[in-house]
Amino acid sequence: MKWLLFIIGLVVLLPFFSSGQNIVLYRETFPYPGISGNFPVNTVGWASDIPDNANRLYQNLGGDGAVFAYEGNAATTAFYTSSNLTLSTGAAFPIINPALYPGLALSVDIQPYQNPANVSARFAVQMNGSSWFVSVNALPVPAVTGSFATYSNAFNPTASQWNSLTVSGTGTGTTAAVGGLISSNLSGNITGVGLVFIHTGSGGTFNFDNFIISATNVANLAINSISNGAINISWPGGLNICLQNTTNLNGTGWTNNFQTAGQNSVNVPITPSATFYRLDAFPISSLLDGDFESGNLAAHWRSSGTAAAASLISGNAFSGSWSLLQSNASPYQVQTYQLVTNLPNGYYKLAAMVQNSGGQSACYLGANDKLTSLPISSQWTNTIVRGINITNGQCLVMICSSDSAGGDWCRVDFLQLIKDDLPYNFLKGGDISELTYVERGGGVYYETNGAPTDCLTILKNHGCNIVRLRLYNDPGNPAYAPSNLLPPGIQNPTNILDLAKQAQAVGLQIELTFYYSDYWTNGLPHVWSGYTFSQLTNAVYNFTTNFMMEMKNQGTTPQYVSLGNEINASGLMLPFGSTSNWPQLAQLLKMGYAGVKAVSPSTQVILHMNTVSSGTVTFFLNQAVANGVPWDITGCSYYPYWTGLTAEQARDQINSVYSTYNKPVLIMETGYNWSTNRCDGYTGQLANNGPEPFPSTPTGQKQFMLNCFNALKMVNNGKCLGDLYWDPIFICVPSEGWELGQPNVVDNSTLFDFDGNVLPSLDAFYFNN
Repeated sequence: MKWLLFIIGLVVLLPFFSSGQNIVLYRETFPYPGISGNFPVNTVGWASDIPDNANRLYQNLGGDGAVFAYEGNAATTAFYTSSNLTLSTGAAFPIINPALYPGLALSVDIQPYQNPANVSARFAVQMNGSSWFVSVNALPVPAVTGSFATYSNAFNPTASQWNSLTVSGTGTGTTAAVGGLISSNLSGNITGVGLVFIHTGSGGTFNFDNFIISATNVANLAINSISNGAINISWPGGLNICLQNTTNLNGTGWTNNFQTAGQNSVNVPITPSATFYRLDAFPISSLLDGDFESGNLAAHWRSSGTAAAASLISGNAFSGSWSLLQSNASPYQVQTYQLVTNLPNGYYKLAAMVQNSGGQSACYLGANDKLTSLPISSQWTNTIVRGINITNGQCLVMICSSDSAGGDWCRVDFLQLIKDDLPYNFLKGGDISELTYVERGGGVYYETNGAPTDCLTILKNHGCNIVRLRLYNDPGNPAYAPSNLLPPGIQNPTNILDLAKQAQAVGLQIELTFYYSDYWTNGLPHVWSGYTFSQLTNAVYNFTTNFMMEMKNQGTTPQYVSLGNEINASGLMLPFGSTSNWPQLAQLLKMGYAGVKAVSPSTQVILHMNTVSSGTVTFFLNQAVANGVPWDITGCSYYPYWTGLTAEQARDQINSVYSTYNKPVLIMETGYNWSTNRCDGYTGQLANNGPEPFPSTPTGQKQFMLNCFNALKMVNNGKCLGDLYWDPIFICVPSEGWELGQPNVVDNSTLFDFDGNVLPSLDAFYFNN
């Protein structure tokens, strides 16, 4: 490694070198992105030229995936990635100059799985962004079925080691073709890598995983420019190459700048004192003993709090023999944790298998500032923490439990920290459109300490980060029906603007729903009655842009906007926008979309359906697609009672919807009873809680929300954005209901009790993000 000495106005190269460790230039671990089923390799940024069944990425165990190279007949196939591929996921392939890296090598884990004597595997490389080449020699994989093993080849550019290779380069081909020996040595940059499988006879299967390019040396630093008091230096980057600095060669040592890991240049300031810089290769770390098979918790993990409440137990583990148990007969609070260092910066996910009795005040899996509450289950269940942003090469992984009574328990096994480069922030909140109505009627909200507190402040304190606001055109106007069935001054433009300011003041995001109506049903607003369809489309655009502009001018531009409410049931602005007249409905939706984007192009537009059932949702959205309706997010309501689905079944439906349209999903409404009856003793809008096993009690509501949030976060690739609860704040207030003279039918499914006290279900909002 070469050192650089920077002194003001002077840069001196010092010919000091030290040996480096092996460096990783590229690594693909093929993480498994879903719950069940197989996925195409383009999920992780690879491509395949194969004749059939593109879904080759399978679940090896938990969040660990692998790829199966199977053919039932003689065929030559290829799996590969390159810097030319512009896929949305997977680690970007770096351009590698072999001249800069002595000891350059390719390695891969391969399992001979089915009829392995009929299959051989060879490394492939792409040079200079164009031609592909395949190694002459096959990897020495045994011809009998066995376990995964690592196979490695040093990169040798000599012509006699390579045949020409023909692949589509984009994953659109059905076969690969191996040509003859090339006539000249490979030269230039490696811009792609892969594997070629030659199947003979009746074919067979190799599984493969962990494709790595490594080298044995770190190349030199280069000076590019000096300007504005800073020096730009560059180097051939690697996942585990970082810049180090010191001001004293005889001092205490070098400081690692892990934020430069994976980069290839940086601007460093010219300082008054001499500063030495060098490159260093560090071992890429991983979570140690995530399956607890060491049998010794203290070997890699630490526990604090009631340390005796954390132990390893043998038997009935998910993987192997051992799992972590957190439990104690008396009240306890325990944290079991491990600091993982030397990580390449970027976004990670933490996957685990868990069992949980429930009943704790808190029980969650965490990584840095990201948390996921453990679902309630006596069976091993998947859970995941998403969007872990590593900026300093470190991640604190933790399992935490707090039980005020004692006796409850959780078990954790098969923890995996996986770099997926997918940012994620779970949206959790609810509809507050009735808040002014409740407060006007004397409703008061109380924090957990019993102190009267602003409702939105309570929601924010308990982890909510978004509110939903439903806008009617002219509700509560006594001169028009059905407008006159709603209370005046509630959910009209003035009221919604005020609620938006309140929400923004405490740091909550906003989802705005345009009802385009004066009442719950989706009828035409009275002010637009008598309009021709042409006039109506103009009115929709103008109303949308005008109100969006009012929101923007007061600093509350909504991040999300829904065009209508559960519009698959009948449409909106009836009778013009009926689902029986899709050309007109489509035109109205297009005008609403255009109106939103004219004011705020970044605002995401939602089409909201009344269910998560994929058949119903796709029936509606297929019509939207056929009629050219644009939208950004698919919105769905999910109630166990009305859908007849558990949270886990809802997750599977969401996966289907997402995969069909490649658009993220946001749950627009969810409700669950915490009391069998309303405050007046009658049944609420939810006669029961459907197939969910948790009782209609405060604890049962919390248990459902824990499982619901876990299921939503387990949607493939994090494509469920979050959940907006209905109706969290419409508590019991005398003489106030869903319309004038009618009862409040949701006060037994709120997130506050009849008197306005915080319910434990808000813990689920706090311990998930």
